[in-house]
Amino acid sequence: MVQTAQKTKPKTGNTDRVRGPNLRVLVKRADGASYRKALELADKNNLVLASNKRMTKALVETDEWKSMREAFACWSGTMTGYKEPGKKLGKFIEYTDLGDGQKYVFPVPEQYKNEKNMILVVEHPNFSLVQDGKNLVVEASEVVGLTHFPEEDGWYLGDEEFDIPTGKEVSSSEEKARYLWRIDSRVGPVAGNDYINGNNGRYANLGDRPSNSLGVVVEFPEGGAPEKLEVEAPSESKAVLEIAGSTPGEVKALLEGFSRELGKLGEVAKEELLTNSRKLEQVLRSATLKE
Repeated sequence: MVQTAQKTKPKTGNTDRVRGPNLRVLVKRADGASYRKALELADKNNLVLASNKRMTKALVETDEWKSMREAFACWSGTMTGYKEPGKKLGKFIEYTDLGDGQKYVFPVPEQYKNEKNMILVVEHPNFSLVQDGKNLVVEASEVVGLTHFPEEDGWYLGDEEFDIPTGKEVSSSEEKARYLWRIDSRVGPVAGNDYINGNNGRYANLGDRPSNSLGVVVEFPEGGAPEKLEVEAPSESKAVLEIAGSTPGEVKALLEGFSRELGKLGEVAKEELLTNSRKLEQVLRSATLKE
């Protein structure tokens, strides 16, 4: 792992904000927020989105998750960028969210441009998403490059700094093993921390669309979070799944039942045998939406 020496302050955001050690639900999963909205709400309240590693502590190492189960699955403040296996990073990593058509661009620091199988990582609030024409550009004060980013889904050890799966495939019985879900190339946060659906907090989702609606958890220092947080009420115009033959309520009930059954199956079957089922669950949750 190599850390860039470039220290360019973002045009927006506040890098002076203090991390944890406490957590608080900012947006419930039932209400949901896109990643852009999650960043907006955290910035508005001068708070820090909980990092992927911090959420691991809550979901795997302690019972904190019990007091915030209404937030899962949720976004993290750990923003990443990676390219197709075996391909050099080049000057930019580009990714288009098929949910809303938004293009994301992650500028690659000079020392990483020729790297292959590397994932770039930056933590909130050390980055901002800055509008540049039709693109959203990740402007970061410091970027870390993790080598040996796996070429395919599977169980890998989480790295020490961010708990992102790296290195060679390992057994799921390893204490620090994390199950990685990746796509070919992407710019987006680690997402989908989910204890309730049988993942036990060990599922590193690096494939979700930033336009998906997930919960939001924030960190705040000793002394407490602001008494009043500015969070917009969910729109009365609920998004509905465009699945023929079923009402939105029926689809939701079927999906929740599928998630419960998948969680039970995950207790007795190897996680790698459930890869397509896990992806199907995510696809159903982020299926084509109509406002």
